[in-house]
Amino acid sequence: MRHWVLITGCSTGIGRALVPLCREAGWSVVATARNPDALAELPPGEDLRILPLDVTDAASIAAAAAACADLPLKALVNNAGYAQVGPLELLHPEELRAQFETNVIGLHMVTNAFLPLLRQQPGARILQVASMLGRLSIPLAGPYNASKHAVVALAESLQLEVGRQVAVVLVEPGAVRTAFRDTLARAWGDLPERARGTRYEAVIAHYLHGRKRQAERYGMTAEACARKLLQALNASRPPRRMTVGWDAFWVGKLKALLPAAWWEAVMRRFYGLG
Repeated sequence: MRHWVLITGCSTGIGRALVPLCREAGWSVVATARNPDALAELPPGEDLRILPLDVTDAASIAAAAAACADLPLKALVNNAGYAQVGPLELLHPEELRAQFETNVIGLHMVTNAFLPLLRQQPGARILQVASMLGRLSIPLAGPYNASKHAVVALAESLQLEVGRQVAVVLVEPGAVRTAFRDTLARAWGDLPERARGTRYEAVIAHYLHGRKRQAERYGMTAEACARKLLQALNASRPPRRMTVGWDAFWVGKLKALLPAAWWEAVMRRFYGLG
């Protein structure tokens, strides 16, 4: 019997790359996105079910869970998310709130909605996609840093609470070459206007250029990252934590080794805050 996996955030990036990889590996996939039209190009088949799912909408989540009630759901991949970035002193409270609604509250609601289905399958697992920025923080990404730190805490607590019934895997990718960073400017709204005439005006431009260059130079492809997630889906004993990408591993080690003042100096210089 083919087992089913539900993946959130399949319109682009890691989620989109994971769908065909899972199908090739023998999984049946429930591919979800806020706009299911974005998934129209996926080859149809009995091993694919496309559903609309807005992780910030309780009714949308409940409808998706009801639509999967007939499936032997063995895995959930909480991948949906976005990055709200910008200097904290220029950030509106509603922007921070929206970041948490998607990356944290939405992840929590989806997890709880599908946990009863997962409990019915031996060897079920949940993959919570966090980030290397759930271990450390960088400037100009305070909301995203905070949301991913929260995802780490939720995953660790959930593992303690339900891990003997449903395994919880915390996935911490480094830089990934996806359209993810192309959405950063859209998430800013009028932030560049707020930054005009402040010390952050040039810093924001430097940030955009630097992050794009970093992803292109050091980042893995979305498919390479998705293959690591597939390993956790297929593992007979899934890991509790997966650091994906050499940068995620070594930057974490570097932060642990350097004195705090040195680390801060490196970060300020790299992000143009000197």
